[in-house]
Amino acid sequence: MADIEKKTKKRRRLSASVESQKKAAIDSLAKDTVSESILSEIPRQLEFPSKVSVLGNPALSQCFFRASTTLYLSIAPMYTLSPLQGVRAQHLDPLTMTYFAPVGGIVLAVLDVAVDEDSGARIINESPFAFAWVTAELLVWRPKRGDILQGRINMQSRSHIGLLVCDVFNASITRDRIPPKWKFVENEYTGEDEVEEEEEEDRDAAGLLIENEGAAQSSKSLGSWVDNKGIKIDEKLTFVIEALETSGRVFSVEGSLLKLGDVNSKDLTAPGARDD
Repeated sequence: MADIEKKTKKRRRLSASVESQKKAAIDSLAKDTVSESILSEIPRQLEFPSKVSVLGNPALSQCFFRASTTLYLSIAPMYTLSPLQGVRAQHLDPLTMTYFAPVGGIVLAVLDVAVDEDSGARIINESPFAFAWVTAELLVWRPKRGDILQGRINMQSRSHIGLLVCDVFNASITRDRIPPKWKFVENEYTGEDEVEEEEEEDRDAAGLLIENEGAAQSSKSLGSWVDNKGIKIDEKLTFVIEALETSGRVFSVEGSLLKLGDVNSKDLTAPGARDD
């Protein structure tokens, strides 16, 4: 009877120890110390002159950073002989191209990983997992409100303009942040256009379309915006970041062609709403 009680107490202590380690690992995410510096080797966004920019010609913002963060992580038994490989495979590599709150941006690459030499990796009691303090250097894309970005237009409609920043990150400019004197002109479809679209869809299905072959093929726009001078808005567009939205690991950019905080309250969805 006494042996059974001893074994039960031992199991309880082991379970409590494992739970304590798990809690410490989770809590560390909220307490990570992050240091940062601009990654000098990474150039600013490639600057292409926009046909139209109501913002003038401001310099594009530097949004690439090198961030160093310290995490308390577990290492699976299969990585006992190669702990750094385990840290990368289990915890760091899955962060690539996702929003990571401790560094406040999207992780683009893992640059360096090191296990704390003083504490090392520890296995407590009969736990199969080792735990260690790990310092990781990450390449991060971290824009902020007020930054100036430039994107390639990939969608235009009465409700918004969609863009790709650096040909990777999604951004959108909603109708209430587009200059009030701009107007939206819908596409006029003809029989020839429908035939061309069908042929393009067939080539796309067959894998014959070349990536980035041209804005006309890659864009799914319903029309195009035209400024107060009658210039068609296409290709590249410079804008200011109005807001940033994060949901889990998803990150989206909301841009504006007006001054920060300004909103155009005029309803742009009705046909002819911008003919003045």
